[in-house]
Amino acid sequence: MYYRRPLHNLSGVYRPLPTQRFLMMTMGGFWPVIQNLHNGHLGVVTRDGDFHIGERGRLVFVYSPDGGESWSHAAVISGEGSDNRNPAFGVTSSGTLLVSFIAQVNYTDGVYDTGDRVPTPLYLARTDDHGQTWTTELARVEGRDEFPVSSPYGKMLTRADGGIMMHYYADGGSHLITSSDDGRTWGRPAAIAGGGYNETGLCDLGEGRFLAVLRDDREGALSVSRSTDDAVTWSEPVRLTEAREHPGDVIKLADGRLLLTFGRRTTPCGVFGLVSHDDGASWDTNHRLFLVADVGRDLGYPSNIQRQDGAIVTVYYADQLVLSEPRAATIGIHGAAVIYRA
Repeated sequence: MYYRRPLHNLSGVYRPLPTQRFLMMTMGGFWPVIQNLHNGHLGVVTRDGDFHIGERGRLVFVYSPDGGESWSHAAVISGEGSDNRNPAFGVTSSGTLLVSFIAQVNYTDGVYDTGDRVPTPLYLARTDDHGQTWTTELARVEGRDEFPVSSPYGKMLTRADGGIMMHYYADGGSHLITSSDDGRTWGRPAAIAGGGYNETGLCDLGEGRFLAVLRDDREGALSVSRSTDDAVTWSEPVRLTEAREHPGDVIKLADGRLLLTFGRRTTPCGVFGLVSHDDGASWDTNHRLFLVADVGRDLGYPSNIQRQDGAIVTVYYADQLVLSEPRAATIGIHGAAVIYRA
């Protein structure tokens, strides 16, 4: 069964921007990651089951058969253990869906311990039936049975040769690992940046060039780093956004432009976007996209895809949404999809 509920929307580039918005899920929706699936559906991996920080958190999968308007019930990917969270999501060249995540263990009597944060093993779930059934195991990195990290993040990139790139952060820096066997094993980690960078969105620019958009944990701003040698070495990150504008997801559109979206957690709060006409060398900061404008401060983590018909779908989460129809109300934690044209 699928559920379709349109929401009003307030969007613009400091002028009206025609968009549609549809409710993706309620009572959850944290940190959604979207991908185009091989069966024509859109798939999203997200989290429900508890608060932003909560021991009962679990990872779930929802999908849309009509381009982001109607959404399925949530199928559980992983609910075993303590607080399954922080997914990265990819689709292999053969159509297998891969999800990496952590199981956060820093809880005592259900309360998160903000003291010494213990790195946790990286898990990997997979499905070969478009998300109906999942198997989960520890990710094998460099042949190790256990690979402690702080967290993975964002969309995995599937390259033309079938290789898969995945970002994670640990030890105060941003890193990536690559698999050449559909995620069964992962090679030696490569560093993108140290010095307090974490959640990183990756974009394949082609011809061995890559772009990384990194969250700087000191002020919560986004910085940009580039690689021109097939993701072996990366340039020094250069700051792009203001404080508390994070984290980001960046995609290359069919017309060659780059689209970057991010959450803004200071007034005016919402989901914003920037466009680049030169593969990220510069960004049109004079014409910001304001995609979502009616939510609370716990929000964002947008994730984007472009459909075959050219439309863009950006999913996000927020802890509240003010409704005016059919009657005035405020709903709580939810995930939603915004649909618009390039």
